[in-house]
Amino acid sequence: MRQWLNILILLLLLALVAWRSGWVLGYNIDEMFHPEEETADPSLVSLEEANMVWGDATSVKLSSEGIYEVRQRGMLLGYVMKSSPYSDQIIGYMGSIPLLIALDADGKVYRVLPLENDETPSFMMRVTEAGLFDSWTGMSAEEAATEPVDAISGATFSSRAIIQGVQSRMSVVGKVEAKRLDWRKWLNDGVFLLFVLLTFWAWLRPQKLSKYRRWILAGAVIILGIWQGRMLSMAQFTMWVTGGIPLAAQWLMLLVMLLAVLLPMITGKAYYCTWLCPFGAAQMLLGEVNKKHKLKLSPKLVKCLQILRTAILLFGLLAMGIGLGFDFADIEAFTIFRPQSAPIVALVLAIFSLVLSVFVARPWCRFLCPLGEMLEMVRKKPKKE
Repeated sequence: MRQWLNILILLLLLALVAWRSGWVLGYNIDEMFHPEEETADPSLVSLEEANMVWGDATSVKLSSEGIYEVRQRGMLLGYVMKSSPYSDQIIGYMGSIPLLIALDADGKVYRVLPLENDETPSFMMRVTEAGLFDSWTGMSAEEAATEPVDAISGATFSSRAIIQGVQSRMSVVGKVEAKRLDWRKWLNDGVFLLFVLLTFWAWLRPQKLSKYRRWILAGAVIILGIWQGRMLSMAQFTMWVTGGIPLAAQWLMLLVMLLAVLLPMITGKAYYCTWLCPFGAAQMLLGEVNKKHKLKLSPKLVKCLQILRTAILLFGLLAMGIGLGFDFADIEAFTIFRPQSAPIVALVLAIFSLVLSVFVARPWCRFLCPLGEMLEMVRKKPKKE
């Protein structure tokens, strides 16, 4: 009974978050009840958008294939176009990333700018600061469609979508086939999937793999954390609830989320927190450094600290639901694996938790983690409870 009451509370709070945002699973709530009769042309470029590039343009006129001439009192400044609809099928971290692409009067790439999108702001800031949008400056359309550009570490999904968006649009302009980065995606996804299968086997048969547990934990830190930066979080989960799940980019993370929720819900045995979470694994490994001189916490203090974890989760969801501007990404320690785009508070909490884990078993997981609390709330409890 308690388990289902917890699930009901979570569903109500998530519904409040979705209602407040105006979006549920990627659908605009208002448009669901008041659908628009006509949809604007996604390739249409306004004078205001052209002036995001030049600032002093006076006219925008359609030339061909969604390409617009931009002039200042008759003088040609260059050309401007949108990546949409040519790149709409290319998915970033939270969906497609429409771009504004400008060419100079000689047909060379002048600027690339992101338009309104649903990506995590810190990821987009990381991409901008790394200079990704300047990578194509001075290239011809053919070069922009085919020249390799590296994805940005710490914002891989977002930067890959931007790269492929530029390539797709420029391949139409330059009439060449865009060069893809699919082999990297397949490599990352393949290694990730194999590791998930390994941890699932370890969850099923813990006795057989117990002697390899440290290696599996190290693998979680290195593969999921340091290399790929892919892990579950409440920030990601709430974005899925409102913005929908971009399956093309996030189907593996959806699989992990389903395992993380359903396995404890059905069996009562934790899976993600004990085998797959890279930050939890880092704490467990650090705890091995000091086995003899642990701090002894009283049962009463432990209970109070566990209540703190519950309060963080419920307050966070309620704050989002009533519009207080709260974002779980600002406090979740997992962002330490993406330090370039991590908020200061999250970094401080992460470092503090890692240091404390030498003396106290998994302090972040047990006393602070909102995702861990959500998974615990839906976990099947023993009958005696």
